[in-house]
Amino acid sequence: MIFSNDIKIKPTFFSIYSSTGSDWIYQKTPLTYFGAGLKANFDNDLWNIDLQYTQLGFFGEIKSELYHFSPIKSLPYLDKSKDAPGYWSEYINARIAYITNVLEFDFGIFDRHWGYGVRALQVSSKAPSYPQFGLEWKLNENLILSYFHGFLNSGIEDSSRMIYYDNDFSHRTINIPRSIASHKIEWSPTGDFSLSLNETVIYASRSLDIHYLIPMAPFYPIENYLGDTDNLQMGFDMSYKLSANKKIYLGFFMDEVTPEWILNEKNHNWFAWQIGINAKKIRSKDIFLTAEYNWTDQRIYKHKYNINDYYSHNSPLGFWAGPHSEELLLKFLSLYEKFRITFEYSYVKRGSMTREMINSHYNDTYDKRYENGYQKRAFTLLKIDRLTSIDGLELSFAVNNIKFINSNFILNESDVSIISIDKLAIEIGVNYNH
Repeated sequence: MIFSNDIKIKPTFFSIYSSTGSDWIYQKTPLTYFGAGLKANFDNDLWNIDLQYTQLGFFGEIKSELYHFSPIKSLPYLDKSKDAPGYWSEYINARIAYITNVLEFDFGIFDRHWGYGVRALQVSSKAPSYPQFGLEWKLNENLILSYFHGFLNSGIEDSSRMIYYDNDFSHRTINIPRSIASHKIEWSPTGDFSLSLNETVIYASRSLDIHYLIPMAPFYPIENYLGDTDNLQMGFDMSYKLSANKKIYLGFFMDEVTPEWILNEKNHNWFAWQIGINAKKIRSKDIFLTAEYNWTDQRIYKHKYNINDYYSHNSPLGFWAGPHSEELLLKFLSLYEKFRITFEYSYVKRGSMTREMINSHYNDTYDKRYENGYQKRAFTLLKIDRLTSIDGLELSFAVNNIKFINSNFILNESDVSIISIDKLAIEIGVNYNH
């Protein structure tokens, strides 16, 4: 009430109908995806607060995991409605930030994206939003230190505590705690070049480890000091402006660092790469182009102790397709008056990743890439969004073609019936303040 003039609260609503389910599911069946909620924002000289809550609903036949082979953000859960047809879930974004000229501190439940590309290798928004706190500290004009600590969903039941939530008429599961700590230092010596060095660690079985709460302390010696039970990653992102409107970028992710084996044929240094280029304002027009390639080793993101997997809610925290995958992404965006035209092409190949394979990697016995099979996804999209005369209201029409090859391979590897689907989807949507 005191700051009522600075608070903006808006209702939100969206609804999207897809004639064949788009890339949300493998099957060829119509789906309707909709949601309604509230969005709030507060700003003053020191504080910024963004809140959004949306109740999500789905109508249609969902036979497999939703967004299992799609870069769309995963859901924390998907429940079948008890009193009506369809399914439902929820989305929440709540970020509170304290901002000064040199320091920004934030906390809440929200997403982060680290890297210069459309996709991200180290920290992406594929997994459902999770509680976290962090800071961004401008050390000088060319140097920025970033840090955050997040609390994840391991998906591994804690049987020692579940007995307290089990009786004759109700049963609830409790997961073993899993957390992520991450920091990076970004150096921009010129306006054209930026280099970011980052480090992350996944640890579990304790809610908060004070050793990983020191933003400037390197995690590698700390992880060894604690007994080498946690899961450490390192990486970098680099960006260089070729011209005022063109930029090339490179990303690198390294898992299971073993320095003395870096040059050995068999080693525990497992990589992921990203390379891309984007351009904007082509011939003075509002046109944006991106070409990007991502490649992940079959040995990253998974750990010898599955409690330390680089996952939350069974979704990767890094590259959306996970380990043992690669993607070629082409994206075109044009703005013209009240229209936004998007063309996108994505080709993804993803191989198998079983617990047996993970164990063999730590024993230095590696299968060749895709030797045990793979699945593919080719996605082509043409979408037109139009702003209306009603503030916040947007209409959309899209056509996309999706080819899933060997779609059953990852879902159920014991199933010998491998299916391939080629489907054309027509999408119609309405979006209000979402």
